[in-house]
Amino acid sequence: MSIIGNTFSADLTNAPSGEKSYNSRILRINLNNGRIWVEEPEEGFYRKLIGGRGFILHYLLKELPPQTDALDPRNLLIFAPGVLTGTVLPGTGRHAVGAKSPLTGALASGEAGGWFGSELKRAGYDAIIIEGRSEVPIYLWIKDGIVEIKNAQHLWGKTVGDTHQAIADELGETKIRSAIIGPAGENLVRFAAVIHDNNRAAGRSGLGAVMGSKNLKAIVVRGSQKVGLADKALMQTVQKWINANYKTMMSWAITYGTSGSVKFNHDSGGTAIRNYLDGTLDGVDNLDARSFFDYLLKDRDTCNQCPVRCKLVVEYHDRGMDIDPRYGGPEYETIGAMGPLCAINDAVAVAKAHELCSAYGLDTISTGATIAFTMECAEKELLSGYDFLPKFGDADSLIESIHRIARRQGIGNEMAEGSARMAQKLGEQAQYMLAVARNQELPLHDPRYKHLCAMGYALSATGADHQHNLIDNFANFPGSEVCLRLEEMGVQTPLPLWGINEHKIEGFVYETAFKNFLDSAVICHFYPYQFKHMADALGGACGWDVTSTEIYEIGTRIINMGRLFLIREGFTEKDDNLSARAFYKLPNGPIAGKGLTPEELRYWLQKYYARMGWSSEGIPLPATLESLKIAYQVIS
Repeated sequence: MSIIGNTFSADLTNAPSGEKSYNSRILRINLNNGRIWVEEPEEGFYRKLIGGRGFILHYLLKELPPQTDALDPRNLLIFAPGVLTGTVLPGTGRHAVGAKSPLTGALASGEAGGWFGSELKRAGYDAIIIEGRSEVPIYLWIKDGIVEIKNAQHLWGKTVGDTHQAIADELGETKIRSAIIGPAGENLVRFAAVIHDNNRAAGRSGLGAVMGSKNLKAIVVRGSQKVGLADKALMQTVQKWINANYKTMMSWAITYGTSGSVKFNHDSGGTAIRNYLDGTLDGVDNLDARSFFDYLLKDRDTCNQCPVRCKLVVEYHDRGMDIDPRYGGPEYETIGAMGPLCAINDAVAVAKAHELCSAYGLDTISTGATIAFTMECAEKELLSGYDFLPKFGDADSLIESIHRIARRQGIGNEMAEGSARMAQKLGEQAQYMLAVARNQELPLHDPRYKHLCAMGYALSATGADHQHNLIDNFANFPGSEVCLRLEEMGVQTPLPLWGINEHKIEGFVYETAFKNFLDSAVICHFYPYQFKHMADALGGACGWDVTSTEIYEIGTRIINMGRLFLIREGFTEKDDNLSARAFYKLPNGPIAGKGLTPEELRYWLQKYYARMGWSSEGIPLPATLESLKIAYQVIS
């Protein structure tokens, strides 16, 4: 049955603009039959869940049948701004994308910056929930309440940038905001990303593959409705504070962005090198912003309501290599994954790798990490019969690997499954080379250096993730933004750098609750907000009398909902772990001999479970769920 041409129009005449920051409209679309409709949740729904990850977990727990395969049409694909998205508050130009992950089988929940989330709010909707699968490729066109399903067969196979431009030309709209998959998502690469406006990725856990499995090439939006405020004066108090402080507290982002931390992270031991085998990389200075800005940087970009402009735009035309500025530029995680992790110190090659990942729609962390794992497998002769294998330090083979992954060609077809599935096929020796948590490749914050971060990787409902985590060295010096937040909640700071203790776990509990709140609200983690600022922001946006304690409770609620989702999908406390390479102790470099043991990690996880009100098996106790007003039927 063709669903192309199906339309829906919401009545925006009763829009709450000027009264509150949400629309009380959630857009629902069934691609099996083309049905489009709207839900209108009550105020309590928004206050309890906020948006973003909160919305994603609610609908997955409520509607997705347990143990559903992630690429089954029944999986839900959810685009969810938060109640603060699109307001005047700096840092609120973000939204979340979620589903069940085809990479991990756990939660996929990724946040992207830019303009898409704010534009969706201005188009009249607080979230989009997509179920089913179209028989043919389609895209969704949303403008001021009107929704149309349009033919995308002519777009299938195109890169992200070419798709965005083709749709803009087709619609005659020069200012569309887009969420697009490239060939990687179409080919169901398990770590394919959803790319927004060509250069903002909801990158991790394979959200692009879920979108591809639905034959959904793109969602494009335009909106002209204002995002309202309930109390402008209260919101202005938070605005004034951040405007007075961001230039000092975020100077690192203003100057170089995350790409300026490459040398520091390498020298301190925070960046994994040559698939976690080496302690240092010769020529790492080439990869730091201070070195490559002169010949790669074209411009700086920003997100909605953000004065910082930390987003790099790079361009290059030399060495037979062209880098398209439409795709922005590499951040620290990308540089670390494509550079040191693969033993490559060529900034041009790394920037080209970033561009290709954006064009094809690939998560740069899992892409670089899977290539590094494959490089080691090739070096140790675990792979044979292929016409091409990547090599450590070989920039050309890095680039070729990305092409092959996106197209699922040769060894790329194996790499497209992710390093954990590759290791499972290759046997015991490959398992010792694997660096994942819950089958997701580790970010570029080495768990042998950052031990709380290691615990966060093991616990995360999404698999290894550095965002909704506590990064140890960020809480290790007086006056850091993490320390200020923890002090507000009564935790003595700074936290010791090495090891884990009950005091550090207390800090971890508060900081991860705050980060999960941010991912529901949805707010940039780079802004140095505290609990009290978020309480005032919710009051200004929605008119609620909120305290710092309630902000903490909201974040804790989201963490517990994520835990319930893991339990329902068959995960146990044994899955709260890291793979073997995360415990390998380096013989040289700044963190030589350092790292947790599996026994130490297990011991401190038990302490964390108890602090959270969970059983020794990591299951939230009934009293804990009751206190957080969580009531979902979980079938384990």
